[in-house]
Amino acid sequence: MFRKAMASDDATLSLDFTTGALDSRLTFTRSTTGTYINSSGYVTSAAINAPRFDYDPTTPTARGLLIEGAASNLMFRSQAINTSPWFNAGTMTISETGSSSPANDATSNVVTWTNGTGSGNAWLQQTVAVSAGSLVVGTAYTWSIWLKSRGGRRVNVFAVLQGVSGNREVRVDFGVSPPTVTSTVATGWTSIQTPTIVEYPNGWYKITTGGTLPASTTSVAFGLSNSDAVPASGTNGFEAWGYQLEAGSGASSYIPTGASTGSRAVDTAIIAAGTAFSGWYTGGLNGTFYADWYGGVAGASGTQRSVLATDDVTTKHLHLYQTATTNTMTLANFGGGSTLATSNAISPAGSRSKAAFSYATSAMNICLNGGTVASGTVTGFTVAPTWLSLGAPSTNGTSITGTTVVLNNSIRSIKYWPTVLSNAQLQALTT
Repeated sequence: MFRKAMASDDATLSLDFTTGALDSRLTFTRSTTGTYINSSGYVTSAAINAPRFDYDPTTPTARGLLIEGAASNLMFRSQAINTSPWFNAGTMTISETGSSSPANDATSNVVTWTNGTGSGNAWLQQTVAVSAGSLVVGTAYTWSIWLKSRGGRRVNVFAVLQGVSGNREVRVDFGVSPPTVTSTVATGWTSIQTPTIVEYPNGWYKITTGGTLPASTTSVAFGLSNSDAVPASGTNGFEAWGYQLEAGSGASSYIPTGASTGSRAVDTAIIAAGTAFSGWYTGGLNGTFYADWYGGVAGASGTQRSVLATDDVTTKHLHLYQTATTNTMTLANFGGGSTLATSNAISPAGSRSKAAFSYATSAMNICLNGGTVASGTVTGFTVAPTWLSLGAPSTNGTSITGTTVVLNNSIRSIKYWPTVLSNAQLQALTT
């Protein structure tokens, strides 16, 4: 009954980012280029200040507007593993161009193991030092790379500590269908990330893992090696593309690098003060917001992940965010001095989720994914807001100022009603 009612509801704001178009009321900025997955499943670059409408690389289905914080790729030559500072040892050949890469071009490298090479006797690596502007001990890092089989069976992706003993190694097995990734070594590193493997077009797979860098580390050798003895005949090897090393406990969109590291600036999506906001926000201190998004990924800071926020100033602030450790959804006022949280959580982390919250001044209700509605008092909201920011809070209404809590994922849709919807409606909306 409620789903039918919501389909023809009285929402005064309805943003659907799965259409691939940006509503004219939103102001979007990003001071650098940025990559995303297009509707064909390929890695594609968006121009400065251009929004990125992301897609699932496997299906591919629309995921919505990608909102990410600033990030840097600390690896040099991310698409040229045959070029210094990459170093290779053992018996192998590396050609500069392979077949169609994850970007649908000829920029991948082909690694061919020499026939008869023993297991682990051929490898390539790049060493990254612990230093200012690079690796920092006690910090969580994520590394990722796209791989494609060229006759070889298993490939190791390693991160060997130097200065202390330790290695983080995962094994990619192309001998099974679909390929798998397993953890084989996890010493020295702490807070180890479970490795993941995601399918991309043309036989490519993105491998991701990570961990926290232990004290006394001086540098880390990141690289790839042969996991099996190479047969005496035939072609055995793989293609590689897009090595990325970044701070945080999750991978962000790809940042290409050359002779130096590369960076991507924060995405800003704001409906600013004025008619762009007041034309639909008519409920004053009463209303209901709804969001459909993919669970936030922890970036360089392991704090909460923001979905939407009104003015991040005293008396006008409503903030819907994902809590840092439990993945529950929280509704907060200015500064988080008073909060209301759901009892259920986003599971698994990063999955598609829906939440709705209603408010009548301090009396508020919030529901996540059709679960039990949490009701309570959130004090401090006493003046009608004047702007709305998506994916992170803003104290000035023009730029993202809550840069440590950026969503780092995609938002599918946002809706607003100038009335307080019932708890049953909140559940129906989010089911």
